[in-house]
Amino acid sequence: MLRLALLLAIPPLAWAAEDAFLPLRLGEIQPEGWLRAQLARDVATGYLGHLDALLRDPKSKRLILAPENNDYVSRFNNRNVKLDAKGLAVPEPPQRWWDGEMIGDWHDGLIRTAFLTGDKRSRERADRFVAAILKSQDDDGYIGIYPKGFRFRFSGPDGELWTQRCVMLPLLAYHEFTGRADVLRAVERAVQLTIRQFDGHNYFDNAGQIGGGVSHGLMFVDVLEWLHRITGRQEYGLAAVRFYDDYSAAKNVKNADAQMPKLLDPKAPLGGHGPDIMGFLRIPLYSYYVTGKPSYRQAWENSMVKTVRGLGVGGSPLSGQGEEIKTAGQTPDMPYEFCSTFYLLHSLTWAVRKTGEPRHGDLLERTLFNAAQGARSPDGKTLTYYSADERLWVRQKPPEGTPNFRYIYSAATYPSCCHNSGARAYPYAVAAMWMRSRGADGDGLAAAVYGPSRVETKVKGVTVAVDEKTRYPFGYEIEFVVRPERAVEFPLRLRVPAWSGEPAVEAKGASVKRDARGFLTLTKMWKAGDKVVLKLKPSVQGMPAAAGKTAVTYGPLVFSLPVAEKAEITQRFPEAEAAGVAGFFGYQYDAADLAAARRPLKLAAKPGFGFSAAEERGADASYPWDRAALRLRGGLLGAGGKPEKVELLPMGATLLRRTCFEK
Repeated sequence: MLRLALLLAIPPLAWAAEDAFLPLRLGEIQPEGWLRAQLARDVATGYLGHLDALLRDPKSKRLILAPENNDYVSRFNNRNVKLDAKGLAVPEPPQRWWDGEMIGDWHDGLIRTAFLTGDKRSRERADRFVAAILKSQDDDGYIGIYPKGFRFRFSGPDGELWTQRCVMLPLLAYHEFTGRADVLRAVERAVQLTIRQFDGHNYFDNAGQIGGGVSHGLMFVDVLEWLHRITGRQEYGLAAVRFYDDYSAAKNVKNADAQMPKLLDPKAPLGGHGPDIMGFLRIPLYSYYVTGKPSYRQAWENSMVKTVRGLGVGGSPLSGQGEEIKTAGQTPDMPYEFCSTFYLLHSLTWAVRKTGEPRHGDLLERTLFNAAQGARSPDGKTLTYYSADERLWVRQKPPEGTPNFRYIYSAATYPSCCHNSGARAYPYAVAAMWMRSRGADGDGLAAAVYGPSRVETKVKGVTVAVDEKTRYPFGYEIEFVVRPERAVEFPLRLRVPAWSGEPAVEAKGASVKRDARGFLTLTKMWKAGDKVVLKLKPSVQGMPAAAGKTAVTYGPLVFSLPVAEKAEITQRFPEAEAAGVAGFFGYQYDAADLAAARRPLKLAAKPGFGFSAAEERGADASYPWDRAALRLRGGLLGAGGKPEKVELLPMGATLLRRTCFEK
């Protein structure tokens, strides 16, 4: 245990490489406008706020998310774990850690949304959950799903590190929103216990592992990074690097293409489990900032190049039905799992923060507003486990291809990993909208991801609030109203997306320049009521798509030709209805006219393909995805080159759609 003792003795130090931006404390950024309205509706009437009454174990019929079934408290699923002849723990079937994942991740989304919206019922459930976890913590600090005597040393299926990560993220979120020091102390005790178990022991080299529980555990680094950042204790960062080095050295991992040797080979494609690979992206990047070693940075850069090769136009890695990333044989209608979408979003928030490069904010918005939004119903009542950029049906048994019940739009799918990821997409994006910048021109604020919001934090010891007023991504004029408690000078950085022409900016009395990374930097002595107006300049552009086709974009949005659908209810929740939780179903959709939906369509050889952007006057400003607030009007070429007038909608405002066209 000498190495661990040395780690624990290391005082707080500066990181080997310095992050470009720092995240703000959760709660300092609040959604406004349509963002707030959507989150409030999601928790009030959407599946997010009612999943605990909908999600049942298909065998036992237990409500997995009900407080009495909390697997971190009851450890019910692993009550029959045994030891083998070598003294290694052998849990029951691989799925026995699934409940721990679902419980932790759902509460992560619920807690964040509760505090972002002020929803009283959700806040009460958040308080109850945190109290139960703290009460269940063992004397040695353990928080997890396994009973005493059966922890940390496994042969076969295991989800130890993974499920700890899933419960500690909502605990840390709760700590940041409330400021409760006891919650932070509880997490630190649990994490330090876990770190001690793997001093000289490679957790990932489990020869008998079944399923992905062990490899998922690498994302325990999320907890270590958060603790490193808010406590300044190097032990957490060094432990994270050690976990990644162990993973890279392991002989039995399930996703070898995320190991350092594979990432350092630019020709080795990504092909592993999409959610894992998208989550692991951020780990070599973080390892670089902890150690300063260029090899980690190169592994990160290579991984991003490889990731982009696997993305569909909506910004999610194409995977087919096996959840494995596909870079060959891609088609516009190839599905992708929502968890891959979410974990890419999460990695991109780290990328924006650590590198300060606008391109990562561009991709984050593309993924959020297209692939993520396009996988859910606008009212938040359903989400599809497998989405696709282009699709003419959403069926359990499609007209062609392999049947899969995860295709349908449902209020609850078992396992609920994708529904929980859907519940977290926007709350995580909100946390990345504003960041604290630093540089030669002093500390300041950076608008990294755009949307209606309000930030309030301290800059140079002065409380500063900034109201961001905009309809983005449905409008491209953004007004910032700066309200410091007293006059203070600092740089305000604004991301300039690659899709925009040179933006216009109005900021009376401010010096305006581009920084080295491409952000507009506005510096002045800010006084209460000062305004900045940023006018981005989008244009209709083409984006290369699978199979040599082209998608149409405007700003961060990908536009699709909506296909009229007919719906069929294929899933009901009778127990929930009997308990008073009504209005939730699972649906499959068919094209109202499949032959017409499949007709040949080409883009016109005109500037902007002949499309122009138009606002929809009948759209509800609070719910702009319900009836798309922004459209592209123009024409496509049908059979024989015959022009057809059409109206394209944002991908996120459609269910069935044509998105990729011949040129």
